Amino acid sequence: MRKGLNAWAFPAAVPVREAIGYAKKAGYDSIELNLDEKGEIGLRTPAAELRRIAAHARRRKLEISSVSTGLYWAYNMASDDPDERKMAGKVLSRQLKTAAALGCDAILVIPGTVKAPFGDKPAVDPDTCWDRALAGVQAAVPEAEDLGVTICIENVWNTFLLSATEMRDFVDACGSPRVGAYYDPANVVKFGLPDQWVRVLGKRIQRVHFKDFRRAVGTLDGFVHLLEGDVDYPSLIAALKAIGYNGYVTAEIFPYGHALWESQIWTTSTAMDYILGRTRPKKL
Repeated sequence: MRKGLNAWAFPAAVPVREAIGYAKKAGYDSIELNLDEKGEIGLRTPAAELRRIAAHARRRKLEISSVSTGLYWAYNMASDDPDERKMAGKVLSRQLKTAAALGCDAILVIPGTVKAPFGDKPAVDPDTCWDRALAGVQAAVPEAEDLGVTICIENVWNTFLLSATEMRDFVDACGSPRVGAYYDPANVVKFGLPDQWVRVLGKRIQRVHFKDFRRAVGTLDGFVHLLEGDVDYPSLIAALKAIGYNGYVTAEIFPYGHALWESQIWTTSTAMDYILGRTRPKKL
């Protein structure tokens, strides 16, 4: 499996090219870049600049695994507001174009939200969420197929697709091999068993996030460093190997409020080496 790092691990002030170089030095095989409203990789970033970023990554021998975004929390594809739904569709389209320009073949998509775990947006009816989310993803399928980029639906705390069977059925309902699952095992620890999700989703899994979560906390504060929570990584890795998954596994971590983010990137790299069997503990 390919060991990756999401660019959210770096403070916002760190330029993309520096993040790419640092990730390579820290032992990662790949980086997942993020689409923002503005900035180096924003909704209006020219394709030529994205190609230059991709060329820089190639020179550093670091792969760009996929394009994520936090914009779906602001623009809910299943919102009761038609203008918000339209904007979510534009974000999805821009993600596809951004990924293609960066030379990668996958994007992370939150297809719709019933109720977010933060903020004060009104809840959306679950059946309505399903219908709107499905329509929104299906509308983007022709562009995804044309560009050769897979729309990877992530399981997040959006009160939607809360079980592996729901996620499986939603991906299948999209009706295209260019729609798959972006599986985050830590996001399901509160609700289920991560290895079971792998068995249900099977070959639909196109990308995987790595982080950890403590059930005893149970809130957003329960997300912790790798190997400090309740994700059973030995069972998870065995399940991924059983379905033949050999793709990207990307650490999704965020910097602290002080200046030790560099340490977090290195310790996460080491933890991933243990999880993936690249490093074995020395006998005492």
